[in-house]
Amino acid sequence: MEPSLHKFTSNKMTSDFISLFGKRMDPLGHESIDDFVHRELVPLTHFTEKNSKWILEVDLPGVKKNNIGVTLTRGHIVINATLNESYRVSRHGHITKFECFKKVTTLPSHVNIKEITAKFNNGILTITIPKITSGKKIPIK
Repeated sequence: MEPSLHKFTSNKMTSDFISLFGKRMDPLGHESIDDFVHRELVPLTHFTEKNSKWILEVDLPGVKKNNIGVTLTRGHIVINATLNESYRVSRHGHITKFECFKKVTTLPSHVNIKEITAKFNNGILTITIPKITSGKKIPIK
C-alpha cells in the first residue's frame, strides 16, 4: 500500500489531482496545452455567450493579419497563425522552437455557420458566431 500524505488521500490521488490542475482547460472542458511535438502554441482564448451570438476572442501576439487562417470543420472552428518571429522555450534541458499558434474549438449547437465573421485588431482575433434565432412556425389546429 502507498504511504499517505494525509489520512484520507494516497500519493497517487494527490499526484492525479496536481496533474489535473496543471493542465489548462478551455471553457468547454477541452485540454488546452502547448504542443511540444508539433511545435504549436495554444493561444489564450475567451469564449462568451451574448443574446444572439457567441464571441470567441483569441490572443495572437506577434502575428500579422495575413498570417492567420480560420477554418470550419465538422462542428469545430480551427485557428492557425504563424508568428512573426519564432519563440523558444527551454524545458527539461531541451529547447523547443515554436513558430505558430493553433486552437481548435468546438462550435456550440444551433449556430448559423454561414454568418460567422472574424476581425483582427491589436493582436486580438474576434470571431462572431451568430445563433440561429428563427425557426419554423408551427400552426396550432
